[in-house]
Amino acid sequence: MKIKKQWSVFKHWLNRNQQDDKVAFVKSFLKDPKAMGSIYPSSKRLAKIMASYAVFSQNQLIVELGAGTGAITQAMLNRGIPPERIIAVESSLDLVENFRAHFPKIKVIVGDASHLAELLKNENRPVGTIVSGLPLRSLSKEMTERILSVIPEVLTPHGRYIQFTYDLRNNARFYPQQYQLAHKKLVWVNVPPAKVEVYTMLPQE
Repeated sequence: MKIKKQWSVFKHWLNRNQQDDKVAFVKSFLKDPKAMGSIYPSSKRLAKIMASYAVFSQNQLIVELGAGTGAITQAMLNRGIPPERIIAVESSLDLVENFRAHFPKIKVIVGDASHLAELLKNENRPVGTIVSGLPLRSLSKEMTERILSVIPEVLTPHGRYIQFTYDLRNNARFYPQQYQLAHKKLVWVNVPPAKVEVYTMLPQE
């Protein structure tokens, strides 16, 4: 009974504070832990490193997968990337509502990253960078493969796919097809510690 009462109080607190970004993140985690990957949003340090690898070009878009609370989005804006160059893709309605309240100038697409090519079909600008906060290691193998297979369809040939993970081991299963690992950086000041990986297309023979 005590546990049920505590859980009831916690849910009531979440509902009363649903506009707060961290609360929105926790609510989404409780609804679908595998899709979120962690109960903690990305740290500012991790977000800054992710943003530092984004290719900033006036005629190219940056697409953020799993925008969450917008930590990486804010880091990209702090870097000087104009909001009109960023498109956020997020499947959690709680997080989408919260994101739009914080970043009204950034276009948000509600949808599944495995359908990315379809979601972006009306965009006439090329995508130079995909920044991903998706927890690929916790998703099903089939879902992960679908997401990774759509990356080459969307990115320009010289574009970058930037992914962070809490799994500090190297695993080629999480490379997009025909891509290679170009850079990696460990971020210890994150809960839990994370690794940033940057992928680029293999040179054509």
